[in-house]
Amino acid sequence: MVNVNRQNRIRGRIDIPPVVVLGLGRFGASLAEELSLHGVEVLGMDSDARLVQECSTFLADAATGDTTDRETLIQFGVHEVERVVLGIGSSLEASVLTASNLVDLEVPNIWAKADSDAHAKILTQVGVHNVVRPERDTGRRVAHLIGGRFKDFAQFDEDYGMIKLSPPASMLGKPIDAQKLWQRFRVRVVSIRPAQGMWQPVDNVSALSAGDQIIVAGAPEDLEVFGENRG
Repeated sequence: MVNVNRQNRIRGRIDIPPVVVLGLGRFGASLAEELSLHGVEVLGMDSDARLVQECSTFLADAATGDTTDRETLIQFGVHEVERVVLGIGSSLEASVLTASNLVDLEVPNIWAKADSDAHAKILTQVGVHNVVRPERDTGRRVAHLIGGRFKDFAQFDEDYGMIKLSPPASMLGKPIDAQKLWQRFRVRVVSIRPAQGMWQPVDNVSALSAGDQIIVAGAPEDLEVFGENRG
């Protein structure tokens, strides 16, 4: 069932064809809702009727079914879409069997959640194109936030990430000295949000104020050192 208010809730369009999400637990449901809120037509299936019912408000089509059964997937039209997200993580057997079905159906772009390194390895060997580890990635993020210095943290590679934080006292009331910042900490300020404004390039801001927010990029260990030097 399509939510009649869906069009009124779209935030900013992600221009991709329909996506099928198999497994509507926390990961699958949140991903499906976020895609839907950005204008993507999302179809979802789960073996749990309660989860299907809960997600039906933001899914273009929702069905209760056994994703390990190839014919069930065909009836749902999985073989006709370009992208499928496999959100099953708690059952290794169901995850691998479903992934095998998707590969057999020649889905061009398969994304799958893995709960362990072994799980990720098996999915890759089966033929899944993109394997994600949400629990591991969340754990890494929280590890950098738990000290309270950063308001947010994102890691894009082993040696590169970004943090959001309030400017250190040493940076207030004067233009950002990018060269000095790099020489001392090996980090760069990439964006600034004034207290009463929007995010904008560094070039457009002459000086930082206490109420501002900044996004700083660099290696995670360098960002931690930068965060420790608040003076």
